[in-house]
Parts: sequence; C-alpha cells; structure tokens
Amino acid sequence: MSDIAVDYELLNDVAQKAGKLKEEVKQARESKQEYSVDEVGSRTAVAAIRKYYSTWKGSFKRSEEKLEKLKNLYDGVAKKWADWDFDLANKAAKQSAQISSDLWKARDKEWNAWHEAVEKAKQEHPDIDPSLLPKEPEKPGERPHEWTTDDGHGNKTTTTYEYGPDGEPTKITTTMETKTGLKSTDTTNYHPDGTYDSKSTDVFGNVTNTTGTSSTTETTEHKTTTDDFTSKTKDTEGNESTTTGTTTSVTDQKTGHRDTKTTYTTVGPDEDGNEQTVKGTTHSSVDLNGHEVTTTIEVKEDGSGTKTVVTDGKTEEWTSDDAKGDTGWKPKKSDD
Repeated sequence: MSDIAVDYELLNDVAQKAGKLKEEVKQARESKQEYSVDEVGSRTAVAAIRKYYSTWKGSFKRSEEKLEKLKNLYDGVAKKWADWDFDLANKAAKQSAQISSDLWKARDKEWNAWHEAVEKAKQEHPDIDPSLLPKEPEKPGERPHEWTTDDGHGNKTTTTYEYGPDGEPTKITTTMETKTGLKSTDTTNYHPDGTYDSKSTDVFGNVTNTTGTSSTTETTEHKTTTDDFTSKTKDTEGNESTTTGTTTSVTDQKTGHRDTKTTYTTVGPDEDGNEQTVKGTTHSSVDLNGHEVTTTIEVKEDGSGTKTVVTDGKTEEWTSDDAKGDTGWKPKKSDD
C-alpha cells in the first residue's frame, strides 16, 4: 500500500482542508451582519459593516461553491486511487495470512507426528539410545491470529483470523486504513456446511453483502477451489445492484502457479440510473514470484463492452462495439 499512499493521502488531506475552509467561509457569510451603535460605537461603523457584507456576500457564496467543487474533485480522485490500492492490499494481505496460517498448520502437524513417533519408539524400545531418535523439529508456538503491515507513514492493513475447534478459519477480517481516515473493511464468515457470508465496505462507503458456497478438492498435483456466489451492493445514494457468478481457482501444488477464472452477471443501474445487465469474465494468473496478470471483459446487452488488463498493477483499458465476440478493441479514451 505504500507505493502511492503519499499521493492519495495528500489529495485526501487537501480535500479535507478545502471542505473545512468552505465551512469557515459559509459561517462568515451567514454570521451576524447587523450591529447596533452601542455594539460598534458609531452609525458610520454600522453603515460600513452593512456595506461590507452587502458587497462581499456574493463573493463569499461563489468561494463556497469553488471550494466545494475543489473538495469533491480531490476527494473523488483520492478515493479512486485508494480503492484500487486497497483492493490490491486486501488480496495480498489475505494471501499472506493464508500462507502463514497454512505454514503453521504444516509445522504443527510435523511436530505432532514427531512427538507421536518418539513416544511410540520409547514404548516399543524402553532402552533405546536417545541419540538414535529423530531430531525434534521446531515447535510452531501459538497459532497466529493477526497480521499487520505498516508502511511507516500511518497507513496500515490488518488481517485477523478466528478459528473453529477443527483449526479451520471461521472468520477472516481485513481492514485497510490511512492516516487521513480513508478506510475499507472486509469480513467473511465460514460455516461448517461449506457456505459463507461476507460484508465489505469500500472507501466510498458502498456496502456489499455476499453469500456463497465454496468447495475444495486436492490431488498431489493440483488444488481446485470452486466458489458460487451472489453479491448485493448498495451505494451511498441507495442504488442497488446484484452480481451472481462462479469462481474456479486451480493451484499447481508443485510450482505455486494459480489460475483463477470468474464468470458473472451484474444487474443494476448504469451511470444514468437506467437498469442494465452486464455479463463479465475475469481471468487471473499468478506465478510463484508474484507476477500477476488479470484480464476482465464486460459485455453490455447491446454487445458492446470493455476490456481491462492489469499486469502487476499496471492497467490498460479498451472498448469495443463487439465485446461479445472479443473483437474490434480500441484503446479507451479518457472521456469514454
């Protein structure tokens, strides 16, 4: 999260200051404007104060409007950058926590297996030379519950695990927060029957509730996870959209390479408030070195759509009138 944190933190700080200054100007414009001679000392002073407010009242109002626009501009840009950065941080934090949790589980299993083997050997051979016993592996210690990354500038990402009696995670919460108050949270509850529910709030304040069913199969070569989900999102203006889909993730057990494909359908309002249906596919490939390429194609009802390719954080976008046929792609213009 540290790569561009300074940029959107600065913008967010400017947005907050612009908003504060706008309120100060508003208070000045709406403050007491009529004074008596007893309060200011003379009729001349009363007239001067009245003339001052009459002359500058319009300027104060225009200043408020400009400061409001400035605040909204910087606030919007800062949150868009933060939202993108938080999404990456969320995925990275969850993956790191999972690796750490799985590593602890493997070490715990190794230590228990050693302990059982040694006890069995001692029972079967009471006079066995201790030097002949296998060397004790490092004891894993307490099961990890929390992982925090801090960029040193007051921006933090924290992931916490809660475990069930079987040692499997029952609740995972990830929180990302910056020093100026930009914040995003994501909480997922896992149930014994393979279902889960989650709630996330992004940096804009949009809330998404998701329910789904997840199943995993493993062989010596591959680990495959299939996730069927339904997500309902409500934005800060009360607009709602629903996304249903399936995600299949295949991890090579030997190389660590992971391929993930998601197909989904979203029904909800477009930018003009008209209901639309968008069908999408996302394919993500991650190798052992963390090199990641994610391609997303979204198709509208008329067949047009967009393609977005993110390569290790670098984003490229295209549009097409035949997105359904995956042809005719043109670089997306800033006003598209």
